[in-house]
Amino acid sequence: MPVDDVGNPLSDDHRFTRRGLLLSATALVASGTIAASPRIATASQDATEAPAGSDAQPRTGGTVILGYIDEPPTMDPRVSGSAKATNLMVNLFDTLIALDPDTEQLVPGLATSWQVSEDGTSYTFNLRNDVKFHDGTPFNAEAVRYTFDSIMDPALKSLTAIGYLGPYDNTEVIDDHTVTVHFKEPYAAFLNTVSTTPLAPVSPTAAQAMGPTEFARAPVGTGPFKFKAWEQQVSMTFERNPDYNWPIGIYKHKGPAYIDALTVNFIPEASSLTGSLESGQITIADGIPPQDIQQFQDNPDFQVLLPAVPGSPQILPINAARFPTDDIAVRQALNYAVDTETIVDTLFFGTLKPAKGPLASSTWSYNPAVEEYFPFDPERASQLLEEAGWTKGSGGVLTKNGQPLELEYITTSGQAGDVAELVQAYLTQVGFKINLQILEYAATAELMLQGAHHIARIGYTGTDPIALSTLYHSRNIPGTNFNRTMKPDPTLDQMLDAAAAETDRDTRFQMYQDIQIYIMDQALMIPLWEQTIFWGASAKLQGLFPMSLGQIPFYNAWLSE
Repeated sequence: MPVDDVGNPLSDDHRFTRRGLLLSATALVASGTIAASPRIATASQDATEAPAGSDAQPRTGGTVILGYIDEPPTMDPRVSGSAKATNLMVNLFDTLIALDPDTEQLVPGLATSWQVSEDGTSYTFNLRNDVKFHDGTPFNAEAVRYTFDSIMDPALKSLTAIGYLGPYDNTEVIDDHTVTVHFKEPYAAFLNTVSTTPLAPVSPTAAQAMGPTEFARAPVGTGPFKFKAWEQQVSMTFERNPDYNWPIGIYKHKGPAYIDALTVNFIPEASSLTGSLESGQITIADGIPPQDIQQFQDNPDFQVLLPAVPGSPQILPINAARFPTDDIAVRQALNYAVDTETIVDTLFFGTLKPAKGPLASSTWSYNPAVEEYFPFDPERASQLLEEAGWTKGSGGVLTKNGQPLELEYITTSGQAGDVAELVQAYLTQVGFKINLQILEYAATAELMLQGAHHIARIGYTGTDPIALSTLYHSRNIPGTNFNRTMKPDPTLDQMLDAAAAETDRDTRFQMYQDIQIYIMDQALMIPLWEQTIFWGASAKLQGLFPMSLGQIPFYNAWLSE
């Protein structure tokens, strides 16, 4: 869970109530005595099995109340791939195909089968003929064409989905239930990206009638729940779709959902979220504070699911186009100077796995060789800076040619802000002067687009290593600014383009292995933590299982009493 997969904000709502922990930890960095918290087991519970002693036969009826710490910015899957939105959208929208989280195999969704052209530029989908959108509009090939074409329309201002469509050319309607998606060049990642919610079909009737703004507030899909209401900053309500009888391949039963409704209560205070789950005011919570995980794991009245999410970890991209971080020695020194493993363990109470490279270890093609890079070694950091011509100046800040070793560190508030203060303390110890700005996302996005940073922040989840193109390809420096390294790199661009187009899986695997090494060789970012979603729920809520990106669909969920 984690930060969203387009770098949207980690809000102030996540800031720990135990502020003293951060202050004391910062002091301990300076003294060299900071110690990591013990790790909490993060294996996901097999949520298809009911808790011991409970009735294992699903029951129908009841309302599940979901406590949610972050209100999503939009509910239009075409616009935002924010994790906080897609965690909810999976209940309203079905995808053409789905990725089975257990087998990691692609299975049917709204498409019963699919074929890929030999050159990898065209994908043909055979569609179900018994599906309707919530407004009664038949699902067909035209709905797929409309959805993909509308994503490419600049007026929609798509972020994630437009990236997921890659080198999209057009969608050809063969007949009502056959559609071919054409790309301008081979696009090997498409089957993975089309299995995710940002590319889920939307009702053309509703989307055209309402327009982007209204549709974002009242979405219409084909999923097991219908959108009912949204009271901003208060709650959102979904009701069971009584006509639903086309479950995607990862679901466990047929027919309508078991529960009558899902109510999402927005609870902006982390302590209140925990208290609401403990008292039974809510049934399940997304965003349990790390320090509270253990108490729920130890209590048989509750269950905890901590799915690890593939894609990019939370990272600190380094601006390689601005002095002094345009020097690779400075970027390497930044990595050696920060004990990210201790920071992550300390602030997150052992619940998160420290990241080691540009991909999370749960991502296909992850290269374990990245783990040999940049162990915590402040002496090595100082040596690199000395060799690069930096000498001691006043106040402990290094200087070179009369200029101080001064960096702008721009990040979002909440968890990222807490981490930033400790990173700042570590870097100060080796002679950096760090001007830290902890801001809301809108403010950080504008500054980072301008390249005002030396150190930034981002996280980007995804089931395919194509996410590396989003974060490191030169075309993504302007516009969305997902590439916050800021420096065009033709060599890396060529490697990313070749990997995206390669249709042989083994060859593609090796290409992404090489890309990860190249990124580490260039020291383009500081890895922080692998993303995990913290789900806590009453033991009475059964049938839960995390999807490939950590979302929990409530189609299978049921209440034992």
